[in-house]
Amino acid sequence: MSSLLSEIPKTVKAIGCASFFTNMSTVMAYSIFSVYLYNILGVDLQKIGLLDGVIDAFAFVIKVFSGVISDFFINRKLLIFIGAACMAIAKPIEALATTYTHWFYAKILDRFGNGIQSTPRDAIVGDWAQKHLKGTSFGMRQTLGAAGSVIGALSSFLLLLYSGDNFRFVFWMASIPACASVLLIAFCVKDKKHKKPINTEVIGKKVVRRIALKDIKNLGVKYWLTMLIAGTYMLAKVTESIVVLHIISRFHLPFHYGPACIMCYQIANSLISWPAGILSDKLKSRDTVIVCGLIIFILSDLLFIFGTNLFVIAIGLMCLGGYVGISQSIFHARIVDIVPVDLKGTAIGIFNLVCACSLFLSGSIAGYISNKYNTTTTFVVSAILSSLSFAVLYFTKGKK
Repeated sequence: MSSLLSEIPKTVKAIGCASFFTNMSTVMAYSIFSVYLYNILGVDLQKIGLLDGVIDAFAFVIKVFSGVISDFFINRKLLIFIGAACMAIAKPIEALATTYTHWFYAKILDRFGNGIQSTPRDAIVGDWAQKHLKGTSFGMRQTLGAAGSVIGALSSFLLLLYSGDNFRFVFWMASIPACASVLLIAFCVKDKKHKKPINTEVIGKKVVRRIALKDIKNLGVKYWLTMLIAGTYMLAKVTESIVVLHIISRFHLPFHYGPACIMCYQIANSLISWPAGILSDKLKSRDTVIVCGLIIFILSDLLFIFGTNLFVIAIGLMCLGGYVGISQSIFHARIVDIVPVDLKGTAIGIFNLVCACSLFLSGSIAGYISNKYNTTTTFVVSAILSSLSFAVLYFTKGKK
């Protein structure tokens, strides 16, 4: 593992560290926001599920445009910096928000920043990572990001516990790691200068890449089949907000157990992402690892449905975290394997749009079912929908 780490470029490591602080900040607020809205502001589950779906979809839509823009200007660092800055600015606004509407606008700014920086961030990893270390590099970035989520959830848990459930104090403290991420990006991240820029032209004194509709065709059939797989893969996912509320309400737990649930989930995400990336590089088969992720995901649904004690639920959370860790690192590696070098940002951006549509539907469905029936029924539907991914993987296998 240490020898592989030494081969990973410095910019990729810096991006990983920035992801650590960004995720730490985000999860400090996110791990308690659903509990805050539901129990303090009195917002119903359907609105919380809708908010989750809308803000996630919005972020993923922004990721499409940021990917295309980063390809056009051949400048990924600036967009990463702008996005991280927006997320840092959103944290004090979250601390000051007192109504559902205020929270909506704060989360929109936060997710706008996330959308602006995420695609160029992943594309710059693809730019710098060596061919034989694509999965390893994406896995390392995902692992560091997930580790930041673990620390963020732990910080939120402790701050909430020792401040007497002072939610606003936690929201204020989330600003600190967000600012650290901005500084890391400013001073430690560099754009990759390609020796032979493809499809470029000069506008004024600036070299840019020509954008054309044929880019969609140039991405290739295999890429679009991957998008079909990813869309069904994400459709079954139940939002973390619903998961946390399910556990707290079912077992009548104190509020500070919300961050503890996210921490458990993110520990598995952190532990599995990098090894999953390394395994996919060694096996030279991303699909095998994706199938493993699906199996783990269905297991998590079953544990949430039938679990009768916190130990079983903790295993379910770790299975869910493992599924997320595998999906994020492997799909990105699969994409940069098969698309042209000058279309990485566009390709990852479209992938994020596909995820946006799926997550919007999944968030809306989960919120509606949880509000009309109960959260357990939501996991039953999730397990059924996840079988679609197996079917899509089977029917697209071997197609080019």
